Amino acid sequence: MTPLLDTFLTAKRADGLRRRTLDDYHRVLSRAMLQLDINAPSTWTRESIRAYIADLRAQPWAPATVALHIRYLRAFLAWCCREGYTAEDFSALIPAPARTIREEVLLSQDEFADLVRACAGDRWALRDRAVILTLVDTGLRRSEFCALRRDWIIVEDGTASLLLPSRASKTAQERFVFLGRATTRAVMAYLETRDDEHPALFISERGELGGDGVYYLLRRRAEQAGLDPARVHPHLLRKQFASWWIENGGDEQRLMHIGGWNGPEMLRVYVRLGARQQLQQARQYGPVDRIIEEQS
Repeated sequence: MTPLLDTFLTAKRADGLRRRTLDDYHRVLSRAMLQLDINAPSTWTRESIRAYIADLRAQPWAPATVALHIRYLRAFLAWCCREGYTAEDFSALIPAPARTIREEVLLSQDEFADLVRACAGDRWALRDRAVILTLVDTGLRRSEFCALRRDWIIVEDGTASLLLPSRASKTAQERFVFLGRATTRAVMAYLETRDDEHPALFISERGELGGDGVYYLLRRRAEQAGLDPARVHPHLLRKQFASWWIENGGDEQRLMHIGGWNGPEMLRVYVRLGARQQLQQARQYGPVDRIIEEQS
């Protein structure tokens, strides 16, 4: 690691960025070192910065990956100017990338029911059912879900809530998340099978259920349910939560708070996914198929 990059990452740690984000910064900016002399900002020029951005856009990467590299490089260049390493803010040369989200077909209600029913017949059935219901009922991010602790649960009148502390939230903001009656019953039924003292809400054979374990759990249950395993992952269930919230009459303002979105821009992308799926389902009312089928 170069001294300048090390100083930048130290500043980001002081800002409270999480380990995963710091690792992403290191990975992205380490690549920039191959083309830009990242430790010699006095050698940077508008032409060298633009050439590097052009190289990024020429990579055979997904748009979201290119956007991540550009976004992190812009943050680094802006910081260099603020700290006096460069006289010019080179980040101003780079347009902010548009927010992107992977376009996916959400689960139908029947597919979701099949996924839940697949949680049967083995020692992890109650846990996996509780995991799936919790993810869809709360919209938690994978990292937030894996941070859940048993003593965060408050049960009142048959439903549970969890106070997610700022240290466990990606947005570093404390917030409540809520479980419906069915999810509360599933979680409590799972906890009744536990005879350990581990503080994590969900565990595996190795201890705390981590992010990779959640991925494996969902893929395995999806395959048992007859679904494409690659299609079912934690972030899909977060999108599912947002879509069904709006479909069931919920408002965007409370959804933004409960789901932990900082602003409405990204949230509206999630909501749009659900709206598109509803429009696709409405194709049954299209006139052409009905007329042709009646005449055939």
